[in-house]
Parts: sequence; C-alpha cells; structure tokens
Amino acid sequence: MKHAKMLIVVMLFLWCGMSYAQEVTVVTEIWEPYNFIKDGRVIGISTEIVKHTLQQAGMTIKDGKIGVYPWARAYAMALKDENVLIYTILRTKEREKLFKWVGRLLPSEKFYFYKHRTRSDVVVKTLDDAKQYKIGVLRDSIHGQFLIAHGFPKKSLEVVSDQMLNLRKLLYDRIDLIIDVEATLKIRTQEQNLPLSEFQQVLFLFEHGHYMAFSQKTSDAVVERVQSAFQNVQTSGIIQKILEKYK
Repeated sequence: MKHAKMLIVVMLFLWCGMSYAQEVTVVTEIWEPYNFIKDGRVIGISTEIVKHTLQQAGMTIKDGKIGVYPWARAYAMALKDENVLIYTILRTKEREKLFKWVGRLLPSEKFYFYKHRTRSDVVVKTLDDAKQYKIGVLRDSIHGQFLIAHGFPKKSLEVVSDQMLNLRKLLYDRIDLIIDVEATLKIRTQEQNLPLSEFQQVLFLFEHGHYMAFSQKTSDAVVERVQSAFQNVQTSGIIQKILEKYK
C-alpha cells in the first residue's frame, strides 16, 4: 500500500510537470508579412505556421495571447525567461548558442542597404565604404549585430526601436543608410503612404533563414516535441497553403 501511494505521488508530480511544459510564452514583433496585427488579431505567414505547429504539438500559448513587442523587448524575454518562444527570428552564427532553434519556417530573404535616392553624396560600392556614414539600425536586431561583427564603429549606428522611424529619418536625411528587405520595405511604405521610389537599394549585405526559437531555459523535451510537430506541418502541405493565402 505504501509503495502504491508513492507511485501515485510520483505520477502526479510528472503529470504536473508535463502540464506546465505544455504552456509556452510566445513573443514576436511587427514585421509584415510574417507577424503583424489586423483587427486586433496577431496574424501573418509565420504566425499561422507557429500556431499550427504548437497545436500539432499539443502546446498552448500562455494566456491564450501572442505578445507583440518592440524587437528589443521580445528578444530580451527570449534570452532570459523560461519557456519562451520567439519568432520570426533570423538564425546567425552570433545567435546560434543563445537559443534552441526550430525550423526553418520560410526560405531566406536578402537584406540590403538603402539610401534616399536624392543623396548623391552617399556612395557605397563595398561594405567598407559604408563605415563613414550614419546608419539607422533596429535595436538588438541582426542589422546592428552584422555591422558590429564587420568592424563598424558603434558611433556610426543610430539605434531605434521601430523600423518605421528609420524610414522617416532616411527620408528627412537625418541618417544616411538603413537596412531592410525589399518585400517588407514595399509593404511598410504602402501602409505609411511613403513614396517607395524615394528609397534606393544600394548594396546586398546578407541572407538568413526565418526560424522560431526557444529560450535556453526551455527543456529539450519541449523543443524536440515542437520540432517534430513542425516537420509534420511541413509535410502536410499547410505551409504552402499559408503562402498562397498571403500571396
């Protein structure tokens, strides 16, 4: 009888641990068309993939709501807190050991330097050419991490929490260059009624894939479970349907 009671206690303990592990905090930023808010709901290509994956894995989102924050805050939560899933995040050498990765969610995209088309004084043919200019970068983003890794002085980087601010600063010649993706830049300018023709693509910088990633304080069992679910989502054809929907 004593052994039976002990077994029940152990089973209850394990069950509680599994129940807790089934709930994760999910965070992201506004980055169309991957993750954004419409009619009060968080939607987007990556958002739908993540939701399908978690559902397939039998996981629930804490409080039933995806947290949408400035990138720096979402990134900090995923670095420090337990059971946090962040998306859409680019997988780089500098970030590799900081997170536990799941994906890749989507094909990689190319990032470029852009300048105001009227700025004939801004001439960038190589990466080193850009070191003399003031560059707008998103806080804790791959933009600044890439530039610092390639020897750019921190004083040349003007850090902001919102990429839309970078676009406006470039238009008003308060900075010389920004970094963005062509498709995303088109969406941002359309939504803000900004003239896309004023932004001139200058130089290709890098290309990385889109992933979701768990904080290091998340158990390997949870990560493996979600990775397995993601592979099921991939083979089911769901991702292709999502891409067709947003196209």
